[in-house]
Amino acid sequence: MSDPSPHTPLDTAILGKTRDDVPLEGSADLLAATLAMAAQARRSLQLVSRHLDPNLYDQGELVAECSRLARRSRYSEIRILIQDPEPLRGRTHGLIELAQRLSSRIQVMRMSEADRKTRVDAFLIADGVGCIHQPRGDHHQGTANFHAPRRSKLLMAEFQTLWDAAEPDPHLRRLYL
Repeated sequence: MSDPSPHTPLDTAILGKTRDDVPLEGSADLLAATLAMAAQARRSLQLVSRHLDPNLYDQGELVAECSRLARRSRYSEIRILIQDPEPLRGRTHGLIELAQRLSSRIQVMRMSEADRKTRVDAFLIADGVGCIHQPRGDHHQGTANFHAPRRSKLLMAEFQTLWDAAEPDPHLRRLYL
């Protein structure tokens, strides 16, 4: 009897060890790679996204993995940069709700106006060694690598520059009345 689900390189990829680039074609590949990295992360996730596409980031399993990481240690950190938060306003989003509940461990910021106008790509960095890169953040194509410390370091420097210029979005924060 044959296995109904074909195995992919993501099935055996180990964060911090598997060095191969894995091409990602479509939202299913991106979601599988994101879930695999989030599930294996032990310290941190940094995410740059156009608008936190619900098909990728508002999935129960991903929200659960982010919750697990955020609660794992007092040193755990998840930072999310959103280029265009407008589509999120007035809607529920599991990752945003989690960030509102765990605001000391999960931070969400909006890119500066200058960065919002020029930004094209999107990426995720896990524990400073694994990364997913989408050269065109609004397309579901990219590359995942579970052990790319040099590339992750460059993306981390880029993330930090964007983060330093970012600002809180008042519409994404929880209001306590």
